[in-house]
Amino acid sequence: MADLNNWAFTGCLSRDAVVKDVGGKKLVEMSVAQNNGYGDYKYTNWITVKWWGDRAAKAAAAFTKGTLVAGSGELKPDTYTGNDGVMHTNLSVTVFGLQKLRNPKDTSTESTGASESIEDMPEDIPY
Repeated sequence: MADLNNWAFTGCLSRDAVVKDVGGKKLVEMSVAQNNGYGDYKYTNWITVKWWGDRAAKAAAAFTKGTLVAGSGELKPDTYTGNDGVMHTNLSVTVFGLQKLRNPKDTSTESTGASESIEDMPEDIPY
């Protein structure tokens, strides 16, 4: 029996989605910058997102550079030998669907589904 492999993420697309034909099936590939940490400890994970199927191919035009997205799927390290002869590892996630949270030029909270900003929340939330 296989172990559970489900990784959830949010991040911004670093380029427009690309539709490919692989063995007669549609594959949409995207590169997502997923930021972590804060201050001097800030770093970015670069993840290749793979989304298979006709539904993905039809939606690909909506996923442009700078779009904030959320998704979950199977995390897998992809290894390859670069032009420099060195073995490299890239993280990829095969998703079953992807949610568009915000357009690249939209900074309002309305498109994210948030009804209020963090500044508007009371400080005495009991959790």
